[in-house]
This record gives sequence, structure tokens and C-alpha cells, in this order.
Amino acid sequence: MPRILMILALCTCATAPRADTELTPWLFDLQKQFDQCINTPSDNLYNACQGMLAAGFTLRREIGYALDECHTANIKGCVAAFNDAGFPADRLNIATLPPCTLLGRLEETEIAEIPENSCIIQIARNIEQNGIPTTHNTEISCGINYIDCAEIIDLGTKYWKSAVWIAFYEKLNAIPNSPDFDSDNSISHRYYSLLERKQALQIDLAETNCNILTVIPHWANEMDYQSCMGEAYMQIWSALKGDG
Repeated sequence: MPRILMILALCTCATAPRADTELTPWLFDLQKQFDQCINTPSDNLYNACQGMLAAGFTLRREIGYALDECHTANIKGCVAAFNDAGFPADRLNIATLPPCTLLGRLEETEIAEIPENSCIIQIARNIEQNGIPTTHNTEISCGINYIDCAEIIDLGTKYWKSAVWIAFYEKLNAIPNSPDFDSDNSISHRYYSLLERKQALQIDLAETNCNILTVIPHWANEMDYQSCMGEAYMQIWSALKGDG
């Protein structure tokens, strides 16, 4: 029996029925895409990283929807679904996929998080790591149903906030061994405390500024605030990394 049929038989069972499940950004772990972005020089790092997160998400979303068609199709129909979605099925070996987890029909399955061993992730990594060209849909809706747009912004803010604290603690951890302080622990402790205070004040100021910018305009919403905070965290991170 062709391997693809064996894979289809291993799809997970529905945990709680929910009609028309959508694959949205928060279902995916895009940390690696973000880490790659912040280590790539850019004139506009915030926008560049948001673009990379969006690209990682739309790739996985469209793979997921193509796989969804495979649940009710034979091998030929599954291959056709990938080709129609803009993926080179032959180059991706869709007809003979290695063992991986499928999610079940999206209209029947409630999904809280896409597992790392899923077919979606394995196919996406294959495309990304090998630079396989595709013509899949890369649009993200920011209209009335703007959940994808909002979640991409939220993910960016989440990753930037985490990057800020990682960079900050790297700076703090370097203080005890810094030759600038020699054996004078009292000075190093004071410097440590001042850096902590500065960090807290910078974040408080960013939150205040973003609230000011979004509290009055009638068109402002949570997305505007999160986007503002994402850019603020990016600036704080850049300053931390630039201080040496």
C-alpha cells in the first residue's frame, strides 16, 4: 500500500467538534523564523521580522489546507490538491510522504497547537530549508475578520518582548566578570540595580507612549497598541545589543 494511505489512517481523532476550524498564527511556533530575522541586518528590522512571521504562517496555513483535502482524496487527488495550492507535489514527494501526524478534518477537529511532528511542519521545513519555490497564497486578511492580522502582530510583540529580556539578562550576567569593576562588588551591585531600574522605566515609558498614541483616535484598537509595543521592544533590544 502506498505510504500516503498509511499516513492518512494515522490522523488524530477529533477531541471536540468545531465547525470550520481555521489555521491561525497562534497555532504555530514561529520562533525559529523570528530568531533568523533578528540575526539578519535590515533597515527596518520590525517590519522585516513581521514579514518573515507572516511568510512562515501563510506557508504552513496553505500546506494545512492542502493536507485537509488529502483526507477525502486518493493519492492522485492529494497530489492535485498540493499542485493547485501552488506547491510542487512531485518535488515534495507528497505521494510518498514519510510518517508524520495529520490533524484530522479541520471541520471536525479542535486544534490548540500544531505538533512539531505534524506533516504541516515537516513539509514547511523542507520548503524553507531547501529553498523550494512555491506560488501559494501569501495573503493575510486584515478586514472585518482580522484574526490572522491581529495574531501576527501579537506573535511579533511576544517574540520581541522575550528577545529583550534575554538580551537584558545576558548583559546582567556579564557584570560580575567585567574587568571594569575589578573586585569592588558594591559598585557592580549598584550598576546591576541601576540597569534593572532603567529597564523597568524603559518598558513603563513604552507602555505609556503606546497608550497615549492609541487611547484617543477613534480608529485605534488593540492591534495598534500591540504593534506599537512590538516596535518599542525592538528599539530596546537594538539598544541592548548595541551597547556591547
